[in-house]
Amino acid sequence: MTATDELLGGTLIYLPPEAGDVDLPRFEPDNSWLTQASPAEQQAAMWRWMATHFEDPNTATPHDNQGHFDFLGDGPYLADEVIIERFEDIVPDAVIRDFIAKVQAEVGNEWAMKRLDKFSG
Repeated sequence: MTATDELLGGTLIYLPPEAGDVDLPRFEPDNSWLTQASPAEQQAAMWRWMATHFEDPNTATPHDNQGHFDFLGDGPYLADEVIIERFEDIVPDAVIRDFIAKVQAEVGNEWAMKRLDKFSG
């Protein structure tokens, strides 16, 4: 599975099978692999995790009549909190902080939980 976009500098980064099952609706990287991966691979895995768990509220969340997001009972999920919670003590702090800055620049800090359809598991 590849991860590529502005978040990763437009480069193709292939996650090896040891990284975890990238075909699952919600990717969970293997922590043992993640600790040994390069910073670019770590960020690609974090992006895959983020993109399969959360989504941009601008495209996924209804707005109330005042233009605020209606997170429908859950959220917003703050990128700086959920990323640190998931990857702290696994990925070096500098790699996490750099990734958070990229995520925030791309979408912002508020994210919506990605809803899975009945076919996704």
